[in-house]
Amino acid sequence: TSSLANNCPRLPLDKSIVTFGSWMGGDRDGNPYVTSTCTRDVVLLARVQGTNLLFDAIQRLIFNLSMWRCTDALKDRAEKILSSSTDDNNAIFEERKRRNYDDFWKAIPVHEPYRVILAELRDKLYNTREALQACMADPTVSIDMDDTSIIRHKEELFEPLVACYDSLIEIGDGQIANAYLLDVIRQVSCFGLGLVKLDIRQESDRHAEALDAITKFIGLGSYLEWDEDRRIAWLTSELESKRPLIPTDLECSDDVREVLDTCKMVAHLQQTCPGSLGTYVISMATSASDVLAVTLLQRECGCRKQDLLRVAPLFERLDDLNDAPRVLRQLFSVPLYHEHINGHQEVMIGYSDSGKDAGRMAAAWALYDGQERVVEAGKEFGVALTLFHGRGGTVGRGGGPAHIAMLSQPPGTVDGSIRVTIQGEVIETDFGQAENCFHTLDLYTAAVLEHTLRPPSHPKPEWRAVMDKMSDYSCAHYRKT
Repeated sequence: TSSLANNCPRLPLDKSIVTFGSWMGGDRDGNPYVTSTCTRDVVLLARVQGTNLLFDAIQRLIFNLSMWRCTDALKDRAEKILSSSTDDNNAIFEERKRRNYDDFWKAIPVHEPYRVILAELRDKLYNTREALQACMADPTVSIDMDDTSIIRHKEELFEPLVACYDSLIEIGDGQIANAYLLDVIRQVSCFGLGLVKLDIRQESDRHAEALDAITKFIGLGSYLEWDEDRRIAWLTSELESKRPLIPTDLECSDDVREVLDTCKMVAHLQQTCPGSLGTYVISMATSASDVLAVTLLQRECGCRKQDLLRVAPLFERLDDLNDAPRVLRQLFSVPLYHEHINGHQEVMIGYSDSGKDAGRMAAAWALYDGQERVVEAGKEFGVALTLFHGRGGTVGRGGGPAHIAMLSQPPGTVDGSIRVTIQGEVIETDFGQAENCFHTLDLYTAAVLEHTLRPPSHPKPEWRAVMDKMSDYSCAHYRKT
């Protein structure tokens, strides 16, 4: 509001300052109950909930937008919707009555164009909810990719709403456009149909074991026994190849089968519920081949090139944090992968496990120094990094005041964007009430802006030398305990 008062333009309708993710139902690192089926159910459940909320919002908009004045383009759009309907007015009334809509059961006339357009969205959201619930009730049922009566992409909801918004602005009804309609557009832009993007998380050894089962079955030997250079060479050649790698009659363990089933489910959800998944996080990542392995497994399990999840290595132990710049340089040196990421890479850093591995003092300095060096590694290859901070609520897990924590990051490591985890023990505190939620989001937004526009100074060389000594000393004594 203050920005608008100072003649600053509104944030573009298709942009959102904050987006939300989750890995509840996606984090299978050490949890045998998080399976591919569990991930599917969680995505569908979140999508049903999101559809319900948007359905209620559209019903409210239908009641609000009763005006007849509109642009010629919107009027033509409404007329096209009405002319394409094959049902008579009585059939429309009976169907809407059966669905128990809040209001407007009768056919809406053309001189209420906004309601015509919004009523079509209401019908599609109802159909979408029915389709999703059918999938939840029966695992053999899937979303029909050719069904035009449902909504799969958030753009299919976003575009008609923006058309109504643009029409209201053009005819001079900006006060109406910038009221509840704008709120709904912002909700669609931020949350989509699925509310949050679900991250997938699995340990690096599980992917290596899956590839080992494949290479042994097809007679190439043991992937686990290969050195890093041979792994990278083979993974690269397979990514460049167009022939299938995984045999249909592959014999493997249940653990390997679950890894493959998860990648197949990722491919399935990317097509049937686009926008529901976020990042594939590899815990205990130690090498470039860990990232290439997940990229290959996704593709071999059915992911189209445009559907591949971005892959984020998670560096969480002291040695892995120190070695992360070398790993990223080796990864970005693979031309195929460098082209695939299109100048952007997400990297996750772990606070809890690094603290348990080396103690808080050594871990904190390794995290600071490691962030600086991985960003420099990215710049060498023209790759912008988004650092994903795996912080917990307690001090031992990287917890602390959000604003100060963000400002304490090394200069050049935030650069307009950051990802952080909000762990279970502080979700209620930070987001449990509306006032607290907005205050928390304000703190993060302000900190990111401040760090980007006025970054802190680099530590002096003599300070670094002292920190190196203190870190080595504290780590040695911690590990003796």
